[in-house]
Amino acid sequence: MLTWSEQYSTGSPTIDGQHRQLFTHLNQLEGLLVQTNPTDDDVVIIREVLDFLEHYIDTHFSYEERCMESYRCPAHKKNKEAHENFKQMFQRFKTRTQKEGYRFLMLVELNQTINAWVEDHILRVDTELKPCIVLAARQNAPTVPDNRLQP
Repeated sequence: MLTWSEQYSTGSPTIDGQHRQLFTHLNQLEGLLVQTNPTDDDVVIIREVLDFLEHYIDTHFSYEERCMESYRCPAHKKNKEAHENFKQMFQRFKTRTQKEGYRFLMLVELNQTINAWVEDHILRVDTELKPCIVLAARQNAPTVPDNRLQP
C-alpha cells in the first residue's frame, strides 16, 4: 500500500492532489487483489481503476510536464521520458489483456510494477519541481500559476 507523506510533495497543490488520488486508486486495486477469485463486482471495480489509470496517464502526465516546463525544472526532460516509458508499459499491458483477458497474476504484476514505478518516480523526479516552485515564488517570477495549468 502506498501512503502519502510530505516526502512526496512537489510544491504544486494540484500535482500533489493528483498524486494522492492516484495512491487511493492504486491502494483500492491492491485491496481487491488479495482475493484470487474476484467477484463480478470486484471485476467492475478493477476495470474502473484501470480506466482511471488510463485517463490519469493522459491528463496528469500532460499537466505535470507543462508545469515542469513552466517552472523551468531541470528534471523536465527526464520526467517526460519516464512518462513515455510508463505509457508504453501500460499500453503493452492493455494489449495483453485484450488478447488474454484480465488474469489475476497479470493484475498483481501490474499493481506491483505501478506501485514501485510511482513511488520511485515521484521521489526521484517529480519532487525536483519543489525547489523550482519555491524559487519562482521568492523571485515573483512570471510563471504560469499552478491553477491555470489545470488539465
